[in-house]
Amino acid sequence: MSQHATREFSNAQHLQVLGALISVTAGSDDTDGEYTVLDMLVPPRFENGLHTHAPSEVFHVIEGEARLHVDGVDQTLSPGMSGYVGSEVPHGFANETDEVCRVIAVMSPGGSEAFFVEAGVPADGRTLPEPQEVTDEQLQELFAIGEQYGFEFLGPLPA
Repeated sequence: MSQHATREFSNAQHLQVLGALISVTAGSDDTDGEYTVLDMLVPPRFENGLHTHAPSEVFHVIEGEARLHVDGVDQTLSPGMSGYVGSEVPHGFANETDEVCRVIAVMSPGGSEAFFVEAGVPADGRTLPEPQEVTDEQLQELFAIGEQYGFEFLGPLPA
């Protein structure tokens, strides 16, 4: 069992997932199964929808602003603020501004990085993809992949 692991950010796995850029900076193999750490660039007007999963999750905003919706309650997170979501609690987040938002997400236990690797498209670096309209086909594929990893998608965030 490892007591220490490091990874250069340049060696992180960068993935485009429905218009967002997700960098897996630490995964289950790096943390003895305890954590998944994601560094996310969230484009303007992006929403990940209402969903649940077994790992608990902490969101920490580095830049920009994010709406965190947890079990029917909204909170606006600005730089330096964190929000917590317990296991299997319905939640989602959105960038409702015209600026890019950077968020660190930590999920525990680890292992969720496998969902993002399968659902995402490898990216060469830390550049957001061009804005795109998400198709129903892309969403259905994401939902099917999510189901394999214990993610349940419940629809869009409430207004």
